[in-house]
This record gives sequence, C-alpha cells and structure tokens, in this order.
Amino acid sequence: MHDGTETGRREYSPLEQLRSHVRDVSAPALAEPAKILLDALLEKYPGAAALFYGSGASVSSLENPADIVFDFYLIGESYKSLYTSRALQMANRLLPPNVFYLETPSPYGTLRAKYAVLSLRHFERLVSKQTFHSYFWARFAQPIRIYDPAGRMQARLETALAQAITSFCRASAGLASAPFTARELWLAGLGASYKAELRAEDTTRAARLIDNYGDWAVQVTPPALAAAGLSPQEENLKSSLSRQPPRWRTKFAWRLRALAGAALSVLRLLKGAKTFNGGIDYIAWKIHRHSGVDVEITEWERRHPMLGAPGAAWRYYRRRKAIRR
Repeated sequence: MHDGTETGRREYSPLEQLRSHVRDVSAPALAEPAKILLDALLEKYPGAAALFYGSGASVSSLENPADIVFDFYLIGESYKSLYTSRALQMANRLLPPNVFYLETPSPYGTLRAKYAVLSLRHFERLVSKQTFHSYFWARFAQPIRIYDPAGRMQARLETALAQAITSFCRASAGLASAPFTARELWLAGLGASYKAELRAEDTTRAARLIDNYGDWAVQVTPPALAAAGLSPQEENLKSSLSRQPPRWRTKFAWRLRALAGAALSVLRLLKGAKTFNGGIDYIAWKIHRHSGVDVEITEWERRHPMLGAPGAAWRYYRRRKAIRR
C-alpha cells in the first residue's frame, strides 16, 4: 500500500490506494491449470481480458484441479467484439451476464470452467454505485486476479474493481454498529449479499472467505469508506464514520435487494439453462456444496431446463426452509 505521509512523496487518493491493492493481488504468476483454461478461453475470445476468482483462484497444491470448477469473467471491449450472435449480444445487455461452460484436456486431467461474459463499459457500470443490486459489486469487492495479455484494459479494470470495493463498503457501512472493525463490516455485507441472491451459503461462509483473504478487508476498508465520502476515523483497529448512514435506510435497501434478487436469480437460472450446458445440474451441485440442501434434478428437467428451472428453485426454497426450522 502506498504511504503518502513521507517527505517528498505525493499524497495518494483513496481510489489510487485501492487500485494498488488490486494490482498487488494480480501480480503473482497464475497456476498452470488456470493458465491452461485461460489460454483456451482467450482463444475463443481473442482480445478479451479475464478476471479470475472463486474456488479455482485459491486451489492449493494439495488439491486436484480436475475436481474444481474454475470461475472466470471474460471482459471484451464491446459486445460486438465478443459475439457474432445478435441474440447473445442482446441477452448480455438485458440480463447480464451470459454464462457458459468449458472443458479442456490437460496433463492434470479434464479441467472445467464456468465463465461469464461482459463488455468493459457494461462491467464498469455494474460495479459502480449506479447499480442498485449487489450481484456484481459484492463479488468483485473480493480479491480478484486480472489477466490482460494485451494490457489494453488493465488500468480500467483496476479502477472498476476499486469502484466495486467502494460500492460494497458504502452499501454495507450502515449494517454494522459503529465503531466497527473491517471484519464486522465485511461479515455484515457479505451476509446481506448472500440473502440478496438465490445463493445457498451457510452462516459460516463469509467468515471463512474473510479468513482466507488474509488482511484484505483491513487493507481496503478505510480507503473504500473514504472514497465513498464516509470519512472513516480509525482508532484501535475500529472505525467510526463522520457521516453514519441511517441503519433503517440501509436495511430497507438490502430488503429491496433481496426481493429483486429472488426474481433476478430465477431469470438468470432460466437464461443460463440455454447457454450453460448442464447448467441446471451445476446449480444443484453448487447449492449442495455450500448448504447441504440436496435438490434432485429430474430427467424431464434436464431435457427441458427452461420449464424445469422454476420447479427446482421452488424445491430449494422449501427444503432450505425446512432445514432452518
């Protein structure tokens, strides 16, 4: 992190500090399995850049990469540069993102990736405060690797990820009672973002993620709150805000996100069933992996994923409710 307090060095803005942290995360070399998948993806989408996150980004040397579904976002300069299909271009604009599945052979066995596609300008808007729902900015506030072989989008992607962190901390600040630690703010924000989607994350998921991220939350929270105009005042590793957002307004906003998120999740499920081969089974696997809720998919639903997805979603809601009783 840059320190602007030393004599002869300029003061770095909060956004520049966040960009520095984003850059540091992207600096280490990619693991070979991830590089193999990225090469295969960028062959399909020449000129694109990639954002790498999720399970695959934290694979340890003890894990078999063939057992992991790697997560990527491919960012192109425009939708016309990404697709020849006007239908896919329109689908990506109306209900982002389009999600696809890739398998590729490797010395490690068959490697698998789930990847989403966005244009650079659309991505910048989706992670900014202009976007009400947390689907994008809560994801990209977490440590993300940028892979831009051509280097044309690197600077704008760094800035967009810094904006995502700022959007997340701004929206989460009113959930934690001041003074709060960075960990408390992130626990509250991630927990709220899970409830705002059809995501079957248990109550310990956010804590495990924050622990895996090391000092990420501690590093990025103060400059993100400053960039959001909330002027954090740190003392004993806790923060108070000069302008505390009303808690009732923050909680109401997150309730609205949860209501909107339920509908958006089902719509994305329906759309993904058309673009993501095996998508309905993948979503059921993902739900079971994070929550233990087993949503069996029928053969009819596999043959007719657009028609079967609402029934699968309804069974998930019922079984999750029964488990919580």
